[in-house]
Amino acid sequence: MEFLLLGPVEVRSGSGHLQLASQRQRALLAALLLAPGAVVAPHRLIEVIWGETAPPSAAANLRTHVAQLRRQLATLDGGARRIHARAGGYLVEVRPGELDTERFEHLAAAGRRALLAGDDESAAATLGRALALWRGHPLGNLATTTAVEGEAQRLVDARLAAVEHHCRARLNLGACAEVAAELHRLVADHPLHERLWALLMLALAAAGQPAAALDAYDTITSRLAGDLGAEPGPDLREAQLAVLRHQVAAAPSPLRPAQLPRAAAGFRGRRTELLALDRLLPGGDGPRLGVVVGTAGVGKSDLATQWAHRVRDRFPDGQLYADLRRSARPGPVLARFLRALGVPARQIPEDVDEAAALYRSVLAAKSVLCVLDDALDPGQVRPLLPAAPDCVVLVTSRNRLDGLVALDGAQRVSLDVLDAADAAAVLAAAIGSGRAAREPAATAELAETCARLPIALRITGAQLRHRSGRRIADHLADLRAHGVLDSLTTDGETSAVRGAYDLSYAALDTATRRTFRLLGLVPGPDTTSAAVTALTGAPAATTARHLERLALAHLVQEHAPGRYRLHELLRQYAAERADLECDEEERDTATRALLEHYLVHTGAAAGLLYPDLLRQNAPQRRVFGSEQAARTWLDDEVPNLVAAIRHAHAHRYHRTAWQLVDALRGHSMTAWLAESPELARIGLAAADATGEAELRAAAHNNLAATSALRYDFEPAVTHFRAALRLYRELRFRRGVVGVLENLATLHLFTGDLDRAGTLFAEAATLDPERNPVCRRNVGILHEHRGRLAEATAMHKALATDTRCPDDLLLLARVVARAGDYGTARSIAQEAAELARHINDRCTEAYAFAVLSRVHAGTGHTARAVRLAEEALEAARGIGDTGAEIAGHAALAVSRLAGGRHEQALLSGHHALRLARRAGVRFDECEALITIGHAHRAAGAPEQAGHYLGAALELAKTHGYHGLAAVAGGA
Repeated sequence: MEFLLLGPVEVRSGSGHLQLASQRQRALLAALLLAPGAVVAPHRLIEVIWGETAPPSAAANLRTHVAQLRRQLATLDGGARRIHARAGGYLVEVRPGELDTERFEHLAAAGRRALLAGDDESAAATLGRALALWRGHPLGNLATTTAVEGEAQRLVDARLAAVEHHCRARLNLGACAEVAAELHRLVADHPLHERLWALLMLALAAAGQPAAALDAYDTITSRLAGDLGAEPGPDLREAQLAVLRHQVAAAPSPLRPAQLPRAAAGFRGRRTELLALDRLLPGGDGPRLGVVVGTAGVGKSDLATQWAHRVRDRFPDGQLYADLRRSARPGPVLARFLRALGVPARQIPEDVDEAAALYRSVLAAKSVLCVLDDALDPGQVRPLLPAAPDCVVLVTSRNRLDGLVALDGAQRVSLDVLDAADAAAVLAAAIGSGRAAREPAATAELAETCARLPIALRITGAQLRHRSGRRIADHLADLRAHGVLDSLTTDGETSAVRGAYDLSYAALDTATRRTFRLLGLVPGPDTTSAAVTALTGAPAATTARHLERLALAHLVQEHAPGRYRLHELLRQYAAERADLECDEEERDTATRALLEHYLVHTGAAAGLLYPDLLRQNAPQRRVFGSEQAARTWLDDEVPNLVAAIRHAHAHRYHRTAWQLVDALRGHSMTAWLAESPELARIGLAAADATGEAELRAAAHNNLAATSALRYDFEPAVTHFRAALRLYRELRFRRGVVGVLENLATLHLFTGDLDRAGTLFAEAATLDPERNPVCRRNVGILHEHRGRLAEATAMHKALATDTRCPDDLLLLARVVARAGDYGTARSIAQEAAELARHINDRCTEAYAFAVLSRVHAGTGHTARAVRLAEEALEAARGIGDTGAEIAGHAALAVSRLAGGRHEQALLSGHHALRLARRAGVRFDECEALITIGHAHRAAGAPEQAGHYLGAALELAKTHGYHGLAAVAGGA
């Protein structure tokens, strides 16, 4: 299959061609292909498809377009699924060589490398193949939006760069007249593109037309002055000088310093950062001052040196370099730079201001690149800044250097650790690609263990390189056993990484150092200012100042507004400092305070969002101003809460571990957390460790409910019975009622309606005022028994009181079952919208399934199929078996309504298989009825009778009177 963006957006497969008649389908495909293999957020897709005129229904329409495009691509690709839903959006699967933009970028980069290496013949051929991929204006058949224009311009700029390199390579090969003719056409299309005009001048001069070359110079300088009021840039001036030098003798070359240190071997990645630095170059649109900042060992100096070597030919008057950590005062650096520029030592002033003025004067007419490595503050840097427009200064620092950015207009490039692929590439470069390829999993794990930090990767790579017979997996095991920081040594004794961190840590004030080392106690992946305030016991304003200082020093990263994290090696270093400098009491006090912060906030959120859920001795404080604020906090903090529960359990804070599990229980079930079973087991172990019967009962109840939600009914029954026994021993009426209702619900879904009814009745005698969850399940019991009027009344009363998406969904389902499709549709639509608003993907999936059945019942079968597919996609995304059964069942009904009998049978059997595996008899009976109807519609009465007979027998056995009537009357 071929995906084509370099021209009109197209998809081809062999002789096949995907007809994308819809503008929005083409825009959706293009938006996904512009980020191949990456998750693209819905808001970005909407920007590309609709631009600034997106309708309110854009998000819902987007899901429809995704489903349609997925089917079209699957049809062209033999049924393969190319578009996948992921957390945070969608991604398109693109295989190597399928996407023309990737092929172009690969060839263009290879051609540029060949050109820089002096292989003009290879460069010309490779760049020619790259340019041959273009079929017209990129994204040419898309509607114009700001996002589309921006992406198209980016591609056009990349093509122009490739054209320029192609012309240079051919010019070097002697094709002067041919290149000149092509450049004449290009400058007509791009009349203010200075580099193309400069190339044209060089081509004309090389072809023996120096007068024409100088005429071209006059033409572009006149245009620049007339259209932009601008002077010619360095490319044009250099081209003019080159032409003139063919006519006059060259002047003697001035002294040309070349002070750049050697570029480190094995440099990989940082493509985005290198491109950002290219904006500093003369002729670009950026400033002439750049700062590369980041934590110790992240590769700031490597990046600066690599970039400087790549662009040094753009600076004919040389390159200057200074390590400012070794030369903290600017005076000695200025003296050294001036001597390198040819100023006699006796003429260099001792006064720093006078030396800086002389330095600026010497560089006034020069083009020099200056790299200032490891600066401490802006005061070190400012005297070393030239004023010349053709000089560029690149500074590296562990600090953010906000002053240079705010006052001197510097462009800041912030470095984080490498991504996984680039980190593995650094290791492969160090130890050999073949060796890394033989142990890919161990190589990837080693990169992660080194926190993907360049200095750590290079050190561990060097250690492996010198032990060529050693397995990577064995080296990784030793690294973990002996401690990563202790193992990353360059001389067998000194830890290079720890030494780098020591310098940054020592530069902090005493109070900020304490905050940093206590951050090593945080168990989760990130933290907030409020959590750190609890951890340190300092006032909130003090905590905010400390975090800002740590961020300035790149010892923490503010990766999202108000959220801070340390990469893994910094976390280990912080924990190490805490162990060395904090006594056990201080560490314990800080940890307990942080866990209490999590407990108070989780409990407050649970009290707002899940008030009917039975909880034990829950602390009740008002923390959140609204349900949405509580829900957002829980969504953001789930990884930290899971880590806190694991940490509390491992360190024997048993009561706190149980309380956190109990407080998180409602969100864990609603959000369908993957960690829910593990947390429930931790909760039971922690409760058992306390020896308190009330906690143990609640923990058994929680683990039972968690198991039941995942259709693991046997252990659910065991733990419900254990909880019931303990609550009865405690004479805790509310606990007994809650477990009876939970057991009743379990029997309801496994098909024992009589037992469910008995347990609901027993609970009602103890608590006549049933809670909403119990009333909801009693409504489902009425529905399963075929008592639709009672079920409707129950769900309608609940929905009126709560406007909860669960209650609206159940009401819509019963109303649809009764045949009132118009009412059911509006109620189900409201349920879906409310569920989406609170990020309840499970209820939203069920609502889509109900809406699908409604549309099938009213003859809108195409819409019904789309909704059922959306229900399935949502269900698979969260891993809810019940929602997946509902999606398959709705798809079967929709396909049957549309006359697609074979496909209806396929979907029906999917629903039947899942229902039987899960042990949910009502869904099994419904699936049997749908399959029977599909066989009958397909003209297979014998098979229809078989399935309908099985459905009737099952319905009678379990008391599904409504389904029995349907199966028997079919």
